[in-house]
Amino acid sequence: MAQSPDEKTYVEIPFIEQLKGMGWDHVEGDIDVPYLTERESFRDVLLTGRLRKAIKEINLDDGGEPWLDDDRVNEVVSRLERITAPKLLEANKEAFDLIVQGIEVAGDPDKHDGREKNVAVIDFDHPERNDFIAINQFRVDVPGGKTFIGPDIVLFVNGIPLVVVECKSPKISHPMEEGINQLLRYSNQRQEVEEDEGCERLFYYNQFLVSTFRQEARAATVGAGYEHYMEWKDTSPVPMSEVAKYLGKENLNSQEILVAGMLRKEHLLDIIRNYILFDQVEGRQMKLMCRYQQFRAVHKAIHRIRTGKTKREHGDADQRGGIIWHTQGSGKSLTMVFLVRKMRNLPDLKKFKVVMITDRINLEGQLKGTAALTGETVCRADTKNDLARLMQEDTSNIVFSMVQKYQDQEPAIGDYEVPEYPMRKAAAPSGKKKTGYKLPAKPIIFPVWNLSPEILVLVDEAHRSHTSMLHANIMRALPNCAMIGFTGTPIIVAGRARRTHEIFGDYIDQYTIEQSQKDGSTVKILYEGRKAEAKVEGGRTLDQFFDDMFRSRTEEEREAIRRRYGTVVNILEAKDLIAAKAEDMLLHYAANILPNGFKAQVVAVSRQAAIRYYEAFGKARSKLLRRFELLDPNLFDLPEDEQENLDEETRFLIIAAKNRDILKKLEFAAIISGDHNDLPSYKEHTDKARHEILVGKDGRFKQPLSQDKLAIIIVKSMLLVGFDAPVEQVMYLDRFMQGHELLQAIARVNRRYTGKTRGLVVDYFGVGDRLTEALAIYSQEDIKGALINIKDELPKLDDRHRRVLALFSSKGIDDILDIDACVDALRDIALRAEFIIRFAKFAESMDIILPRPEALPYIYGMKVLGFINKTAANRYRDSQLNIAGVGNKVKQLIDEHIVAQGVDPKVPPISILDRNFEKEVGAIKSKKTQALEMEHAVRFHIEKHHNEDPAFYKKLSERLKDILDAFHDNWEGLAEVLEKFIRGTKRGREEDQTGLDPKTQAPFLGILIDEYGKKPSEREMKDFCDAVVDMVDHIRQEIAVVDFWRSRHMRDLLRTWIIIEIDDRNLIPFDKQERLADRFLELAKALHLRLIRS
Repeated sequence: MAQSPDEKTYVEIPFIEQLKGMGWDHVEGDIDVPYLTERESFRDVLLTGRLRKAIKEINLDDGGEPWLDDDRVNEVVSRLERITAPKLLEANKEAFDLIVQGIEVAGDPDKHDGREKNVAVIDFDHPERNDFIAINQFRVDVPGGKTFIGPDIVLFVNGIPLVVVECKSPKISHPMEEGINQLLRYSNQRQEVEEDEGCERLFYYNQFLVSTFRQEARAATVGAGYEHYMEWKDTSPVPMSEVAKYLGKENLNSQEILVAGMLRKEHLLDIIRNYILFDQVEGRQMKLMCRYQQFRAVHKAIHRIRTGKTKREHGDADQRGGIIWHTQGSGKSLTMVFLVRKMRNLPDLKKFKVVMITDRINLEGQLKGTAALTGETVCRADTKNDLARLMQEDTSNIVFSMVQKYQDQEPAIGDYEVPEYPMRKAAAPSGKKKTGYKLPAKPIIFPVWNLSPEILVLVDEAHRSHTSMLHANIMRALPNCAMIGFTGTPIIVAGRARRTHEIFGDYIDQYTIEQSQKDGSTVKILYEGRKAEAKVEGGRTLDQFFDDMFRSRTEEEREAIRRRYGTVVNILEAKDLIAAKAEDMLLHYAANILPNGFKAQVVAVSRQAAIRYYEAFGKARSKLLRRFELLDPNLFDLPEDEQENLDEETRFLIIAAKNRDILKKLEFAAIISGDHNDLPSYKEHTDKARHEILVGKDGRFKQPLSQDKLAIIIVKSMLLVGFDAPVEQVMYLDRFMQGHELLQAIARVNRRYTGKTRGLVVDYFGVGDRLTEALAIYSQEDIKGALINIKDELPKLDDRHRRVLALFSSKGIDDILDIDACVDALRDIALRAEFIIRFAKFAESMDIILPRPEALPYIYGMKVLGFINKTAANRYRDSQLNIAGVGNKVKQLIDEHIVAQGVDPKVPPISILDRNFEKEVGAIKSKKTQALEMEHAVRFHIEKHHNEDPAFYKKLSERLKDILDAFHDNWEGLAEVLEKFIRGTKRGREEDQTGLDPKTQAPFLGILIDEYGKKPSEREMKDFCDAVVDMVDHIRQEIAVVDFWRSRHMRDLLRTWIIIEIDDRNLIPFDKQERLADRFLELAKALHLRLIRS
């Protein structure tokens, strides 16, 4: 489509040149002549000439010669063209299966004995045999009468459009979002638009889409939303230095890395064949594609398996394994699936038996579900005998094994149950020596099961399940296997006798917490410490009670107990303290998390504490609602300087009270494991069937808060590993954790979700006081970014505030209360684009800090800037000047201020058709501001109504440009002329000598004359008018049929009729007839209601 010069020269051309340097061919696109892009019609999306040629050349017989005749080739092409699935994603999967698996046709009777043969449309094993071509400005006509779409670059392999690229100028505001929005429009994926606006057929064959403005390039699959588009940050397995050297650059930009990493011929085919899956995600089917760290890790793992020595070759230990550390939330389980899938497509590795070891039921289910997508035989070992049988079979299947079923597991840190009262030693059985210890169970020892070196053991969460006993058993049962450990937390560097790397070997690949946050794979996690005081019987504090309870112990012993169990809260599971904390947590949640629509998880010290929290939250809610009723109504209208004098609790109450209606409907649930000795009251909370409903794969807790009001779950140890609920933003921590358990738990809040910019850990236990100690077993580099104190965000808030103000001071505006001056300055599109970015960053920081007192000095500035933003949005009719992405806490404050200034944020800018338009413009004192308001109001009107009469509004647009050029900086003269121009514009097209209806017929005449290309003679004008009257009558009758615009068949029939009618009447040259028919259909759709009602 239309481009700014630097979009083409700065983004599109370098993209294509880099492709050419990697061996791609390039064809310059043309929007007028389809055969210049090797098609008969612009409705075609496959380059069938290239496709037919490639199919013949890549499908060879045993002698290396082509064997397919034209009939069989036509059959393959016809099947690829005949995608029948009704929805885009289903059609995409249908096409994907054909592309990857091939198409069956009847074999040659002489060569194949009449058997069916599989015909490949792409040769994945020999990339060099395929045809790679890039076409820029690739026109595709839109079904149903609209003109066409024109993606900036489309990449074809053997004539099949596999990749669509949209380039944007870095000068516009939000170029990445604009590019993604364009791709969504082209593929009819914009949810806010009901009608078809693109060409889905182009995307049937698409494997991924790219949005780029050179400094940032992101890719995602069909069906993905904005949040799923990710950068590709590595060129592996080709070194970055090698790519930079080839391009003659010291540093590569994001676009260059993506092109080299994803679009190198071998990489592209590898990604399509081995790294794309279709799966159910959050209740709907999605197309999943690897991220760069998964692609890199699998390649490194394959290299290690191929080049490392077996145990027999090395003489001591197998050298083919290692550790893949990819931080929590970065797709570790899918990496395992991608590894198996790639192995199955490599002749030297396809026969390996793969054993997946996991120690959590939900992880096993997740891995089994995704592994089944590879088409593998998946066997679950439910008993030791099952495991023995499956291990002894000489088959290349996948085996799942649960660690707990065969192994005496060491208890995880923090899994202890703390008694409510001090423990007493139980009497020993008669005749037995008294002991305070429970003897361990006799360990299970595996026999030798399989001596084959073609066995790969994948151990999930290797840092937990790799006890010495387990490792010894695996090595005994499968002495010649290769073993790869996957972990979501860093490897311990001290304090364990058997360190993970001693068992698995060196790192294969690392993807750290900090890298994941920078990439946007996960969100950063902020830390906040809170306290809740409570009294016990007799008015004593809990610390006093602790001292009394353990007064017989020495000070050293009491300190050791404190270090082991943290505080006495955990020992007592005190109801009063749990009640106090539940009240504080709920208030914190209602003021900080609920306004943005996210959910919460509470980690209690024991199962009993979890149940008590569940009961306490119900009571806390009732108490909080009563407190709202007692609030002084005047508090809601306090100015910022007076709000600074309020305590935190009151400020929280003011914000929470605004969401009382939602708060009334919230639900809570305790999710704990069961035991056969449990009290009856535990059953509700331990029931597995109920757990599945609440927190299962499509459980209630995982749904948006707007759809399901289960807002807070309480656990002890369950759901702290392998549980994914992206809508969860905050974890309230009320027990001691350290090491991998702490990192695993807090990662529950690091998942990406629409509108979620960070996770939050609120610590009621005091882990933060011992954070350095709790994570001391890790390298500081490995855990960088794991937890960020919320106070560390304060400097960002101040810096971002200053950056917004600096935009106006650079234009000589030192006081942002001069609203008119600020809004006038934003007339500059470049300045406006920068303001949008800086204001959004400032609002993001405000959303993090609010409603804490540190945010108070910035609230008034935020409100004023929000008002400037809204005023500019109204004046310039700029949809990008909105605060849709701003957290609701901030948005609510801004909206309140805007309303106080007499502007309703829900009401759109005034239209020139509004009877009060002249009055409102006249009330503006400044002539410059008046002129700007009129200019953008009439410009918006022209753009809004352009499709209803393209020829008429095109002339108006040209006239407006002439006026603006003639009265440059003459604001008074411009205002006067624009006032007259607007009056004429409001009248619209008026009746003329043609006698045509100006609302329903004249717009079609305007298009016809526009396509004719010159002023028609009197005779030609009469013929044109007669034709328009007859054709509009016919169009009116056809489109009146129910669901006409939803039927492709009916649209095509009408289009064909229009072309024949144009040709029979000899209205315009043949080469323009199809385009005129498309424009007539587009106009008929825009005027649908007018036509059928007239």
